[in-house]
Amino acid sequence: MTDLTARIASLWRYPVKSCAGEAVDTLVLDAEGWPAGDRGWGVVTADGELTWMGAFPRLALLHASLANGGLMLRTEGHELTLPVEGGDAVTVNAWNDGIKGFDRIQAWDAGDAAAALLRACTGEPLRLVRLSHAAQRRPMLNALHLVGDASLQAWRDATPQPLAGAAQRARPNIVLTADDGGDLPPFIEDLMTQARIGTLTLTRTSVCVRCVMPTVDPATAEPQPPVMDALVRLSAERAPGAPVQFGIYARGSGAGTLRVGDRVELSLDFA
Repeated sequence: MTDLTARIASLWRYPVKSCAGEAVDTLVLDAEGWPAGDRGWGVVTADGELTWMGAFPRLALLHASLANGGLMLRTEGHELTLPVEGGDAVTVNAWNDGIKGFDRIQAWDAGDAAAALLRACTGEPLRLVRLSHAAQRRPMLNALHLVGDASLQAWRDATPQPLAGAAQRARPNIVLTADDGGDLPPFIEDLMTQARIGTLTLTRTSVCVRCVMPTVDPATAEPQPPVMDALVRLSAERAPGAPVQFGIYARGSGAGTLRVGDRVELSLDFA
């Protein structure tokens, strides 16, 4: 049953976890329903711990994209292209909130040139690693993040200062918009149980509980606490007493391709 139709307004891919991503025209899902090329790399500290933008906000200034068979990195006058294979095998620690401890995961170090670029970006002795398939599919991780453009606008309206780069802050894979000039209500994704796009079905897996990353300005890497205050208010209106949420997670039914402009049939749960 279709309760509402929408369109894909934009698609995003994040080749390196916790770094700036890239807007793409198509997003390929693999046989497991995960976006190919998404979050396949990570940044680790000198102690070998997988880290994130919350600890190093300037990672927002490291732009990553996949093109011509390589990983392209760009930040403030520095550019580097890396092969998507190879590197020295390493084992890194990745926090697992479910067990309140670290998982030991397999990865491959991207080399000294990548480390030098990370230092130029952040000023810190960080290293880039390519994550194994098992590391990318750890049980606590999610395949796809989806949000509506009306929800992004509601966030802008609720923030007392201009909110630059709302989509980049929210870090969705899929942004939905109204179909054929209609209205897409804010936070309609909260009600979504499934989304059908051609032969693909995206099934909701959970809400997206927000961390501090949306407070980081994607243009300056400066944290802006009022941005989180607005998210807290919006979330409390919809889910009083629950953790701060914005957007939902979903997983695809299998292999296929999503395209900007694709029609989306949404099934909604109004209970």
